[in-house]
Amino acid sequence: MRAFLRFIWFPAVITAVFMSWLWLDRAVGWRGIHLPWAGRLLVLAGLLLVSWCAILFADLGEGTPHPFAAKTKHLVIAGPYRTVRNPMMWGVGVLLVGSALWLASVGLWLGFLGFLIFVCLFVPRYEERDMERRFGEEYRQYCARVPRWWPQIPGKVE
Repeated sequence: MRAFLRFIWFPAVITAVFMSWLWLDRAVGWRGIHLPWAGRLLVLAGLLLVSWCAILFADLGEGTPHPFAAKTKHLVIAGPYRTVRNPMMWGVGVLLVGSALWLASVGLWLGFLGFLIFVCLFVPRYEERDMERRFGEEYRQYCARVPRWWPQIPGKVE
């Protein structure tokens, strides 16, 4: 039970934050850009990317993408990790933008901005330091080859 609670608190907090952004829209009477079909396609794309990354973490990394539990045993550098070091963050960002367009939510746009700020602070200060500590030279070489935020063009010669 304790392991379950340790794992579930993070998604539960994220869900509560997501719902509070939607509540903010209703409470203040905000109405954002409404592009439901574009939003749905982006939500689907984000979910597919996040799912692909989670599967790679489980299969190749022998762990989970959860930042505070069951860390991977192996460095995952396959699939979308060949072109950018943080594809899961891309997936979550695309999911948030898609949700904001689908639901016409200003609150979700503000949440997306908060997500960007969090990611820009969390990834270099915690995640990358942890990865370097756990994987050493293998991770340093990976960082030298693959950019942190902006995907490199496939087939690009270095």
